[in-house]
Amino acid sequence: MPKNKKEESSDSDSGPEDRTPAKKAKGEPSGSKNKDGEYVIDLDGKKRITVREFKSKVYVDIREFYEKDGKQLPGKKGISLSGENWRKLLASADEINEQLKNF
Repeated sequence: MPKNKKEESSDSDSGPEDRTPAKKAKGEPSGSKNKDGEYVIDLDGKKRITVREFKSKVYVDIREFYEKDGKQLPGKKGISLSGENWRKLLASADEINEQLKNF
């Protein structure tokens, strides 16, 4: 075993694969926190999803951003969904996916 590789131990019988984090599929978005502590998922282009608090309420913001003076700023194109509306959207996902198959 190379010197720079630490030996790992596990009580599991299945070996090292149970210690490997699940990888996301290629092209699948993944999120991170921004400097304001908001959770952000970058979509394609300049579109992103942000989970943020505004006036003591939490929203899922799906918005297109633009660049000005080297800063990324939110544009007018987008929508902010309350938690309730977000859950309704997710509950409709299967139906929407079925409709997408028609195109």
